[in-house]
Amino acid sequence: MSEAIKMNRRSFVKTAAVASGGLVIGFHLPPLGNTAEAAMAGEGTELNAWVVVAPDNTITIRASQTELGQGPTMGNLMMFAEEMECDWADVTFEFATGRPEYTNPLVGLQLTGGSTATPGFWDVMRKAGAQARHMLIQAAAKKWGVDASQCTARNSMVMQGSNKATFGDLAMAAADETPPEDPKLKSPAEFKLIGHSVKRLDSLQKVTGTAIFGMDTFVDGMVVGVVKHAPWSGTIKSWDSAAAKAVDGVQDSFLIGQAVFPDNSSNALVVIADTYWQGVKGMKAANPQMDFGGWDNLDDDQILGAFKEGTNEAGKMGRAEGDVSAGLSSAAKVIEAEYHVPYISHSPLEPMNTVADYRGDFLEIWSPTQNAGAGYVVAAKISGLPQEKIHIHMTFAGGGFGRRVEVDYIEQAVEASMKVRKPVKIMWSREEDTQHNLNRPSYATKFTAGLDADGNPTTWKQTLAGPGIWLSPYRSTRLKNLFAGSDFMKGMQESGVDFHSVQGAKDIGYDFANMDIAWTQKDFPVPIVFFRGVGNTQNAFFIESFIDEIAHESGQDPYELRRKLLHKEPRMLAALNLAAEKSGWGNPLPAGRHRGIAFHNSFDSPFCDVIEISVRGGRRIKIHKITRAIDCGIIVNPDQLDSQFQSGVVWGLTMAMYSQLQVKNGAIVQSNFNNYRLLRIGQMPKFETHFVRNTESPSGIGEPVFHTIAPALTNAIFSATGRRIRSLPLKNHGFSLA
Repeated sequence: MSEAIKMNRRSFVKTAAVASGGLVIGFHLPPLGNTAEAAMAGEGTELNAWVVVAPDNTITIRASQTELGQGPTMGNLMMFAEEMECDWADVTFEFATGRPEYTNPLVGLQLTGGSTATPGFWDVMRKAGAQARHMLIQAAAKKWGVDASQCTARNSMVMQGSNKATFGDLAMAAADETPPEDPKLKSPAEFKLIGHSVKRLDSLQKVTGTAIFGMDTFVDGMVVGVVKHAPWSGTIKSWDSAAAKAVDGVQDSFLIGQAVFPDNSSNALVVIADTYWQGVKGMKAANPQMDFGGWDNLDDDQILGAFKEGTNEAGKMGRAEGDVSAGLSSAAKVIEAEYHVPYISHSPLEPMNTVADYRGDFLEIWSPTQNAGAGYVVAAKISGLPQEKIHIHMTFAGGGFGRRVEVDYIEQAVEASMKVRKPVKIMWSREEDTQHNLNRPSYATKFTAGLDADGNPTTWKQTLAGPGIWLSPYRSTRLKNLFAGSDFMKGMQESGVDFHSVQGAKDIGYDFANMDIAWTQKDFPVPIVFFRGVGNTQNAFFIESFIDEIAHESGQDPYELRRKLLHKEPRMLAALNLAAEKSGWGNPLPAGRHRGIAFHNSFDSPFCDVIEISVRGGRRIKIHKITRAIDCGIIVNPDQLDSQFQSGVVWGLTMAMYSQLQVKNGAIVQSNFNNYRLLRIGQMPKFETHFVRNTESPSGIGEPVFHTIAPALTNAIFSATGRRIRSLPLKNHGFSLA
């Protein structure tokens, strides 16, 4: 293990909280601990909750959003640095939790997800940076005996005539200044940093192995907890504790996940050992026996059968406009189609883990979580400690994709540490992470469209059937209780419709005179949670596939039909047109090549993909080019956006071609990457990205960048082969990717 990541828990707290040296005020840190040490050291000054300035002019900006690899940390730092007028070479960062300032304004918790990292903090970070700049200028003006209006800040310095002072020189005096409530912010025309690609500050840490991920965290006296989960809605009937303890290094074994939230899916046996591999051997010796709770025979056929029945039921209405019945009765032509998608695993490369150290009067947690806000609440509930006696250190996270929004792994670590009164590192194996993950729900849908005499759809009916992330009786009340009674929760359950089941369907941008969007609730105990893109992942595939069916049946060009249907949505239409233009839509293609197009608006970012393919032998798909276009407002960091677009291609093709969790005998069949396949590097196609340029506030990019890959690909397959694909993944239809 590298010395860079071997540290005791005290030095870890000091490093995490006071990176580069800084006077930290208001953090939930151990009493008489590192806050006092840092203050006495006098190595830096906190100007506000977001920044510490050291005498050597190192500027440490705090990141409240989890860095899962997707890069919002850099974007948020850039927004702050832009307004503070920092030289990017002087900037470093640290993760921060435990203060109300770090609450995501769009969520109400300190949470990273829903493509809210940039939009949620666009005003927050710029305002805080501008306030810090104002304080530094005021301090300089007083030092030089001049009016503040004569001073300017640039490149981490304040200047006035021949007077110059670094931010580090001014920081202590600036800390006594009162920040303006509403500082003037720059216009886009004044941006110097925003809109330009910058060097990511976390890259060096990651390539040198000094970045601290959850799995890298070690504290003095720590033991490891290896977990084995009970079946869904089942229990662990028994295990051989004596046999487990007979294994060298094994200290104890007991059940966790039942003390506070007995209704959740994290009920598990934990074996406590000195090392992970000793714990694995101890678990094997314990040989836990399972009770499936009556779901022993649950399989895919039973689930899909229930969903298909649900698409023929009335359902609960998510959106209703015009008169669908009359529209269908008077239609010149009626088209129907059914689609379905399977359960999908997030499968982040870093499985679930957390370190918790319960010390009676204080609880310290290290976790690669997307939801530190909920972590505090759950930890307080389990430990009985007030939140000011708890501190969560956010580490780097090896992927999340929504899975780490739930905090069951934090719950497990806290409960285990309270049991053994030692720091415990909970570690899920890859198999546990695959088979007991909280998955993207499976869904089925049925469409009915009424076309007028010109072949244009005037009536649109969609009925979805599947589980409810917020309404399922099998889902833990952990987050439900946290949001209970809030406006957020009311929106998630409006009129008895689970928001994420109809997300991307009820807010469709296409213009139909008559429209019904309904949802029929069909729940099974297969664990579910938010998945990157949430409801858009299935509804983009459903809708964009059916739009192509309508175009074919009415003899219309798929792009031109979408253009007509988006005539009331100029920003959406602009993204569609840009993708079509840059892909050369309508121009002749080489022999054997075909195009497919798909458009979707999600998280306020209109997005379009055009995929050009050829198919050999009717089965072997060669992707020649993907043309992508988006309107996401002001682009903070173009390099980050390009990375997101690239990852979206990987994610979208993986989901389209391979992603599927199968249910058999009450359990998930897949167990590891040998049978839950990912896209291979040699299969990565060429792609190009294009942006609708404007000065709108930034909108989401992390969630929308893959929704249209699957339908664009299946629409291209139809153009090439005449085969209409109505379910995913494509491997089930005999297709492979060159």
